[in-house]
Amino acid sequence: MIPKTTFRAAFLAGLALSPLALHAQGIEFGPSLPLGDGSVRAYAETGADGAATRIGIEMTEAAVASLGHDMVFVTVPLPEAALDAGYDHVSLDWMPHGHAPGDLFGVPHFDVHFYLFSEAERLAIDPADPRFMEKAGNRPSAELMPPNFVPPPELDPIPAMGEHWVDATDPVFAGQPFEAVMIYGAWDGEMIFVEPMVTRDLLASRRGFGGSVGQPARVAEAVALPNAWSVSFDAERGVHVVSIDALEARVPGDGAGSPETN
Repeated sequence: MIPKTTFRAAFLAGLALSPLALHAQGIEFGPSLPLGDGSVRAYAETGADGAATRIGIEMTEAAVASLGHDMVFVTVPLPEAALDAGYDHVSLDWMPHGHAPGDLFGVPHFDVHFYLFSEAERLAIDPADPRFMEKAGNRPSAELMPPNFVPPPELDPIPAMGEHWVDATDPVFAGQPFEAVMIYGAWDGEMIFVEPMVTRDLLASRRGFGGSVGQPARVAEAVALPNAWSVSFDAERGVHVVSIDALEARVPGDGAGSPETN
């Protein structure tokens, strides 16, 4: 078993050498969309077999620097390789005042949701649904979530998002300032998104950040889930990159994922 700290150090060393194309055979991009005074687009790195090994978004420096005091929500289309990996779209949310719990996440940051189901299904997570709280209470088995990820202590469904599960071992819950964390989403018994959250201050610093994440014991649907995640800056192209990395193809009945990150 490789300790998380060792995995993170090795992974970030790789990012320093190649922020976008770490071990990639090819890169596919989605369409570029306006964001503030700049733009955002999604991408997927692929291996020799054409399968996605890394999926992320890149935001231009001008985009990140220009966003103001109003919340911004952008649905970012994914390229074909990311769709084949089981993802549907990215919901990029700019939270200029942070969000609850304010003592943890009350600073300006981006929520980068990689959704596993359609935008229509996401928007149907609506308090107007008479089964809204019932669906929130139908939490998935812990086996369908990575190790150490736990739901809110009380039902806390967010419209058009779902419930947010957090890594109970993340240093932010031991008092370390929030710079970036990994979150998983759930709704009506299923995992529905993978979400790095990253502060604008971290992006502005241009520092690399990230780490490993364990695999669930099992999956309900075929999907490629990350063994790592990262935040980086590509100085040559002037873009901030937020990604889920080292994707591992999973199918129902395959058992636990890679042992080195569990």
